[in-house]
Amino acid sequence: MIAKQTNLTGSKRASGYLAVAGLAVCATGAFAQDDGSNVDAVDYFLREDAKTREHPFITSQDSNTHGGDSPLVIWDGPGDSILKGTLKGDMAYLPQSDSWFGESEANLGAESEEWWEVGIHAGIEGSYFTDTMGEIYGRVSFVHSSTDDVDAAGSDVPRSDNPSHTSMENYYIGWRSGDVFSLGEDFLDISVGMQPYQAGTGFILYDMGSDGGSRGGYWIGERKAADFAALAKIKYESLNVDLLYTEANDNPDTDTQISGVTIDYDLGAFGSVGGGYYYVESDIETRDEMDVYDIRFAATPFAAFETPDWMHPIRFEGEYVDQDNDDVLDAAGWALSVGYDWNDTTWAPGFTYRYSSFDGDDPDTPEVEDFDPLYYGFYDWGYWFQGEILGEYVLLNSNLRSHMVRVNASPTKDISINLFYYNFELDDAAGFGVSDDSLADEWNLMVDWTVNELFAVSLVAAIASPDDGAEQAFGGDDDWTYGMMYFTYAFK
Repeated sequence: MIAKQTNLTGSKRASGYLAVAGLAVCATGAFAQDDGSNVDAVDYFLREDAKTREHPFITSQDSNTHGGDSPLVIWDGPGDSILKGTLKGDMAYLPQSDSWFGESEANLGAESEEWWEVGIHAGIEGSYFTDTMGEIYGRVSFVHSSTDDVDAAGSDVPRSDNPSHTSMENYYIGWRSGDVFSLGEDFLDISVGMQPYQAGTGFILYDMGSDGGSRGGYWIGERKAADFAALAKIKYESLNVDLLYTEANDNPDTDTQISGVTIDYDLGAFGSVGGGYYYVESDIETRDEMDVYDIRFAATPFAAFETPDWMHPIRFEGEYVDQDNDDVLDAAGWALSVGYDWNDTTWAPGFTYRYSSFDGDDPDTPEVEDFDPLYYGFYDWGYWFQGEILGEYVLLNSNLRSHMVRVNASPTKDISINLFYYNFELDDAAGFGVSDDSLADEWNLMVDWTVNELFAVSLVAAIASPDDGAEQAFGGDDDWTYGMMYFTYAFK
């Protein structure tokens, strides 16, 4: 069963297994787009050009897309033309206790107690603006990552002798139309090469470069780019349409290719809707020749009408994905959430409840296989790695049902706090080889601190307790406690 889940995805959690999680002190830092700008946490759903993982709480108020005072500027040309270097360093320390509920060696083949990860991402990027023909842009970058000791996913077993790897992450060139067309600024954006791609919030398409194993850096997960991607993005008023062809940079290589279209429409104060159709070809049998249909929305419906002010912050979000591969696979995954934000109150607290469901392999209906999570990724805590222990090291978004409760607050503009509770159940216990679908409960506490424009730190504490399904699957009944401290420093 573990091997089956491992083959489902080429993301940095490609070694995903099913388990339950523990006490974490976890840190995650400032992340920037490849164009050099930061992204504010309030604008996730219709992000126009998010090219890599961002820290969810860094603000954009002090960022400068064109280099600002960066010491890595190589050339400053006419208008906004620029050539500059980028450099980002990450370090994470991850201690834990009773991993895999006290049975890490039995489940992984080696004990996993604590480990370090280091990542370095260096690149050169530039834009050249012409008077009449828009903007030509491009980027080249390399990633080095390493792991010291056995990570909690066991991705570096039996290679626990400090795996490290250096590889190219970006080499792409593109053209934005600027004012060439009368249909609006940058109506057309075409790019080709080794680059990342994100659809919506990353429910199925976000992270096409895998980490861990012989590459090291499992949690940091700095590799995001597809091995090759050809993108044509059309932006007209409130409508965004992306035409795409991608080849995944997964390890081991599954030769997965995805082509299709993504559509997003901004409804103003009411919210936004989006979706897409994707055709998948792959060496993985259940994935090969698969049709994927995606629809999603984000809404603050009461803010668009004459309603009492206290109703305006009520928000809803949802996504539904259907996968069909003739008689080989027929599966669905979906999530629905409701939340409320007290933005005008001290600490600006917020509350979110979300229910998620991903089909499992039902022995009574052979045509229904486990939902394929494809290349989902992190765009905010809890999305779409559900739980800083279970979601990071054990679970894939497949054969799973989860309840999530999130409470968040910002005591200062530079510090954010999140508290999560998860309840995990199997969608089909028999398909997982156990008799009880109750899996585990997990608590996460995160503290994010944006120290300055270049440096950020995050700490997370988490604890999870196994239910009968996890005890049957993994043979342990101890609480898994886990910690992480993460630091990042970046010249953008």
